[in-house]
Amino acid sequence: MANLTFERFFSDHQERLKELHAASGAPTWNVPLEDFARAVWAGISAPDQVETGSVPSLLKKIRIEELALALACAQGNERAWETFSFGYRNVVYEAACAFASDVTMARELTDSLTAELYGLETPDGHRRSKLEYYHGRSSLKTWLRAVVYQKFVDEYREMTRLVPLPEEMPAPAEGRAISDKDEQKYASLLSEAVSATLRELPADEKLILSYYYIQQLTLKQIGRITGEHEGTVSRHMDGLRKKLRKRIEDYLRKIKKLSAYEMERCLSFESRGALFRLDKELKSG
Repeated sequence: MANLTFERFFSDHQERLKELHAASGAPTWNVPLEDFARAVWAGISAPDQVETGSVPSLLKKIRIEELALALACAQGNERAWETFSFGYRNVVYEAACAFASDVTMARELTDSLTAELYGLETPDGHRRSKLEYYHGRSSLKTWLRAVVYQKFVDEYREMTRLVPLPEEMPAPAEGRAISDKDEQKYASLLSEAVSATLRELPADEKLILSYYYIQQLTLKQIGRITGEHEGTVSRHMDGLRKKLRKRIEDYLRKIKKLSAYEMERCLSFESRGALFRLDKELKSG
């Protein structure tokens, strides 16, 4: 595999890559097959990966849904960015809180890194997102924790002019391993919580969600229908997402009696797909 080029990789495994591309949700985010394949290639052809197994076995390890989401965000897909923000901004903030000495510093670290993840304009006028460097070899949550850690180290050194870091500074957490059986269990619990939460929503809120997730209307288009300004619709959608998340968490904690660790697993990427496939639940409701 050491001498395998991307062109040969793409040619030899094109059918499998097409399957992974479709299964990842990349078409939903308008991520082209070749872009997806190049990101996968970057993940499996890294120096620490080339000797660990065959291409088919390495492909199985790629977190394809998270990779597709990251690619879409890096390419400027606003809907993908909204999904990323809803699912992962708290991960960044919680990691920042673990490393920073106070809440203010944690917020500044979060804001700074969020801007880099969204994308900063380069001198040649192009937008460059740090998410371009995510290649799906670990969970996106684990990768983000490592990125927060590195950002903190860089800023700490800048502030202290290369003064040595504290010896007891925590390293980024990897999290406990999760089996396929557990993943299915948590995905099922999350799907149940989403369904139960949506059933309790008022008809007008379901309608707004349907416009966005089923008909895939933009915020401006929804505003034209409801007679509201785009900014008002945006705030309404943000409030709805927060409301959904809180009710989902309440359901998992109070009804399903999940522990703090189980809650974290349910709401992490490994089983979070149900949270963003609201279209199926809305159609069935």
